[in-house]
Amino acid sequence: MKKALLLMVVAVMSSTMSFAQLPAGSFGQDFTITDQFGVSHNLYNYLDLGYTVYVDVSATWCGPCWNFHLSGALDDLYINHGPAGAPGVSAATTDDVMVIWIDGDGTTTNADLAGTGPDTQGNWLNPTGTPIDYPVANPATALAATINDDYAIAYFPTVYRICPNRLVTEVGQLDGPGLYATLQECPPPASLSNDPSMLSYDGDVITCGNVDVAVTIQNNGTTPLTACTITVTGGIAPLSFDWTGNLGTYAVETVSVGSVTITGSTTLNVSITSADDNTTNNAISAPIGFGADGTTHVKIDILFDAYPEESSWSITDEAGTVVASANYSPAPRPADYSTKIENVYLPSTGCYYFNAADSWGDGFFELQYTDGVANGHMIVTTVSDAGSNFSTVWNYDGTYNFAEASAPSLVNTVVGIEEVNLSAGVSVYPNPANDFINVAYGLTNNSVVTVDVINVLGERVMTEYVGSQAAGNYTSRLDVSNLSAGVYMLNVTINGTVNTVRVSVK
Repeated sequence: MKKALLLMVVAVMSSTMSFAQLPAGSFGQDFTITDQFGVSHNLYNYLDLGYTVYVDVSATWCGPCWNFHLSGALDDLYINHGPAGAPGVSAATTDDVMVIWIDGDGTTTNADLAGTGPDTQGNWLNPTGTPIDYPVANPATALAATINDDYAIAYFPTVYRICPNRLVTEVGQLDGPGLYATLQECPPPASLSNDPSMLSYDGDVITCGNVDVAVTIQNNGTTPLTACTITVTGGIAPLSFDWTGNLGTYAVETVSVGSVTITGSTTLNVSITSADDNTTNNAISAPIGFGADGTTHVKIDILFDAYPEESSWSITDEAGTVVASANYSPAPRPADYSTKIENVYLPSTGCYYFNAADSWGDGFFELQYTDGVANGHMIVTTVSDAGSNFSTVWNYDGTYNFAEASAPSLVNTVVGIEEVNLSAGVSVYPNPANDFINVAYGLTNNSVVTVDVINVLGERVMTEYVGSQAAGNYTSRLDVSNLSAGVYMLNVTINGTVNTVRVSVK
């Protein structure tokens, strides 16, 4: 079971935390910790002095963390490259690195850290007979939670490199020379007076036409940054925005640049075009996806993995209003590796976004855990009047992890109720109905039958569990007298295969 395997190295985190580390190049938040000697260490102080800081966030009970601790990689890094004159640092140090070890489990005790508590792999202060000289911190619960949140700690150990410009990259469990080699990826400390930098693109990445552009800029100059011009190309027309503010050295700000219009998938180029002492860090490119044309009938074909309860989806309109959704965690959950087809009928034309989520962050990528079991999938299409595929909105084949995904559809075709054919083998009458609907179907072998009634928002408003039936022809009678007048989808599930019929209640 994947959870049993992963929980051996994953801490118990807040239920709201996303299981994904910080993307490379993220901006690091400041913190102050107290080490095993009672000395305080502030991250930004070291960065301002030009040091690159390597942070290991671990837990005393974590076996892989202990193995990395025993490897001596951090000791080697600290001794040969740590701050000149610091305890245990070689006189021949390169004097450009600081090393900090932090216990990320807020329940860890000092006894655990010393190797005498119940939740520990050994003596973390003296693992090999020689005391650790670099800072080892066991922060209180609140501070540990803040660091975990700020640095998106999803598993232990997590080893980050934080450059003097505050940018964070996970470097992993390398040996001492390997860790030090990554320092070359850090830009040199600020030395030019006027040096604004384009740090990241934070705007829309999918759209039906308009792209709201946002970027994060950083001041890599030695004097405060008070103004710069940001230009966007790649849309129908270029966009220019004059930013003003006051950023100290290495400070950052997310800037809403404005909106550009596109007519298809493209790449936007965002750059700083005002006077600048260094133009090598001024530009960033952002691929933008464009929504396929679609109809008001959306079909969602799902093959679950072993954890259907982790999955959910929603459809939102351009204003962000949810028009349909499903969450598979409430009981009864779908069976492991089962299939499901959901049909949604959108209320009107316009731009809609299909949003999928997996609470564990691994999508339906089953083969990474279980040999011989196929990956799941989630295929989202729009359907024509004749019931055939009109367009593909999202085609997820289960070969990669995802926590959240979104895909747009520019809905410009309305599918009418009278134009939708009944599913083969299933019929309903009367339709439209007043008080009762009869559902007729035929079974060729022993089958388990369930009938669900779904409203236009994708919500289940009625479920009739028929149960196991032998081969033959059957009719089930549904009381719909309590339903509001309107259009509904009738899903008749026979041994996991869903047959969908659109019905109208008067």
